[in-house]
Amino acid sequence: MENADETAAHRLTITVDSVDLPVNEDVRHVLLEDLRTELRDLLVENYGVEVDQDDVTVATGYRYMQVPAECPLCSERLDLLSVHLDNENGAYASAKCPDENCEWSGDAVYRIIDLEGSESDAVESSVLTGEITPSYDPY
Repeated sequence: MENADETAAHRLTITVDSVDLPVNEDVRHVLLEDLRTELRDLLVENYGVEVDQDDVTVATGYRYMQVPAECPLCSERLDLLSVHLDNENGAYASAKCPDENCEWSGDAVYRIIDLEGSESDAVESSVLTGEITPSYDPY
């Protein structure tokens, strides 16, 4: 049996869809700040999970993630080579570390995170306009 006192750092994601928030920006900001504080206090007081207030983020809207185009072993800027489209929602680019002593190579993984289009001179995000809804999939 594992030691019940052992911990490991993880990212905790809580998503609430289709919630009607106050339109007034100041009131909405206070509500989000209250949620941030309450979540942190709940973790600390009820479960003994120490978390800095600065590590808790409560925000509205969609979020996307990205990683830097740097070697995961030595942090050198990767050389991104040929791009290969896949049959689903993205592409792969051959990636190689330029450091002669590192020799890391692999694939950079790309996914479509938004579709931008226009009916006039202005280009608009389909996610921001609500025309499409992104999905969130765990690794």
